[in-house]
Amino acid sequence: MENKLAPEEENQLKNWIAQMEAGEMAQVRDLINNCNITFQFAKTHSIYLTDWEKTKQQMENNLNNGILPPNVSANLFRAIIDASEEVMQRKLKKVRKGFEKKFGESIYNYLGPDGKTKKLFGLF
Repeated sequence: MENKLAPEEENQLKNWIAQMEAGEMAQVRDLINNCNITFQFAKTHSIYLTDWEKTKQQMENNLNNGILPPNVSANLFRAIIDASEEVMQRKLKKVRKGFEKKFGESIYNYLGPDGKTKKLFGLF
């Protein structure tokens, strides 16, 4: 069964994605411009990724239990979850590239192989 959005839902989704994308990319720029400590940058990235995964899981649970935002169909909520994941992945990619450009090294020098846990260096 194909999940089809009504035309008004398609427009609602496009507008929502545009607003969310703008906000997330502004946050990326702010993080890159204002963070001067590599470890703190990596730690913020790690916390953000973990928080997003929790948020996405809660959204999935709500969808599965029929708990939807006001005036949002199940199909539109499914589309919002999927679009959110795409936006977040683009954001994380920009953060990682921005880190490497600013600090001249990979963010993974400070994160574990999963990209979420921190590596233990000296005092950290």
